[in-house]
Amino acid sequence: MLILPSVGFAYIDPGSGSAIMSAIIGFFVAIGLVIKTFWYKIKSLFTGKPRPEKTDSDSNS
Repeated sequence: MLILPSVGFAYIDPGSGSAIMSAIIGFFVAIGLVIKTFWYKIKSLFTGKPRPEKTDSDSNS
């Protein structure tokens, strides 16, 4: 029984397939938002340049 695999019949209804697709799309959207949020930090890791910091005069404007 362990050597020869048996055939498995499975059915995924449209609701489950839709939920799985939504989860996959949501995962990639979340990754994109994380990259967008931390873009300058990620970019500075590869370029070696520190990202520009805000000064007091910038926050007073």
